[in-house]
Amino acid sequence: IDAPYQSTAKSITDWTIKTSPANANGVFTNTNQTVTYVYEKADGAPVTVKYVDGDGNELATSDTLNGKIDAPYQSTAKSITDWTIKTSPANANGVFTNTNQTVTYVYEKADGAPVTVKYLDGDGNELATSDTLNGKIDAPYQSTAKSLSGWVVKTTPANANGVFTNTNQTVTYVYEKADGAPVTVKYVDADGNELATPDTLNGKLDTSYAATAKNLSGWKLTAIPANANGVFTTDAQTVTFVYVKQKNDPKKEDKTPIKISVNKPKASKVTTIKKQTKLPKTGDNQQDSILFGLVGTCFVLLGIYSISKKNS
Repeated sequence: IDAPYQSTAKSITDWTIKTSPANANGVFTNTNQTVTYVYEKADGAPVTVKYVDGDGNELATSDTLNGKIDAPYQSTAKSITDWTIKTSPANANGVFTNTNQTVTYVYEKADGAPVTVKYLDGDGNELATSDTLNGKIDAPYQSTAKSLSGWVVKTTPANANGVFTNTNQTVTYVYEKADGAPVTVKYVDADGNELATPDTLNGKLDTSYAATAKNLSGWKLTAIPANANGVFTTDAQTVTFVYVKQKNDPKKEDKTPIKISVNKPKASKVTTIKKQTKLPKTGDNQQDSILFGLVGTCFVLLGIYSISKKNS
């Protein structure tokens, strides 16, 4: 009795002294005494929560969870702009232990907003069904112009290639009519011989053309070809103007001199001159003189013939 005593707390795995008893040290007495050490769970090792991409790059600051050994913990994924959880870790929820733990959330890029590709004419009319491109944010996209019969791309849009974002995008290809095949205009005679150099008309598909006949000296156009006016197509076309030789105008006066042959009458035969009911329109004075001369000659010959007959 009255001798001193000293007690010590035991080291117990995963437990720690909560409070030391007041009578941990004392003296023996003639009555029983009890020294009680009360324990509580020890602090567990920290749980580190990480937020990384598929390559292990940290996307946000890590968090640390603390608690007593065997106490439960719960971790939650962070909301990170343009990223989404690829998989939730198996140890997202658990209990603290005496060893460090790491909870890793792996993210991948979120789906980007769609990219709509349109194909329009200059007036905004849709020439083909629009296409939609999809992909992860920041992933590249590439659009291509459609091949449309009779149309050609006027300009390639600046955003024909780009990256997906979190907002909708539109890529617009504007088309114009393709060049039509040429229209050749020919100028020929009835035998197909070329009378003048052909002309070539050019224009966009479905636009109109108008061919005109040339004014060719000495030639007259027979008719206007049915396709003198038309539209450019994908096929080459030929417009043929056919001409014929132009005849002289019959109304014009013929100024060519008229030649009259005069035969001298024989003495043995009297030439009878019939009176002309209609004289030529040209050389009237000249013809009158000739006729009067013929008549006079006949009378002279008759007189000579009569005298010579009497003398004989």
